[in-house]
Amino acid sequence: MHVHGHGQCAACGTNVEPCCGGAGGEAGESPTLHPLDANPRLFERLFEGLGGPTATVAEDALVFALAQRLGVDLDEARLLIEAGVRTGRLNATAAHSYRIGTSG
Repeated sequence: MHVHGHGQCAACGTNVEPCCGGAGGEAGESPTLHPLDANPRLFERLFEGLGGPTATVAEDALVFALAQRLGVDLDEARLLIEAGVRTGRLNATAAHSYRIGTSG
């Protein structure tokens, strides 16, 4: 939900989108991203463009797709993948690949 020009998670109140979408924000301002709270279907929607819900996606491809979709750097995208695995939204497979989790 949007509050005072920025997106917040309706459940916990965490900022998930910077004010004005990042356009013209304060110098040095860094949004607090927690896309799993903001969009519980983030990985499902991401996989739609990466081969579908049954696809197995290489880690590098998933990192790049997350970085592009969310406008985050590659390290942040890797942290999101780790969070996705911890929450069961992603399952790690052999050879550094991922599938949609059974609970996500």
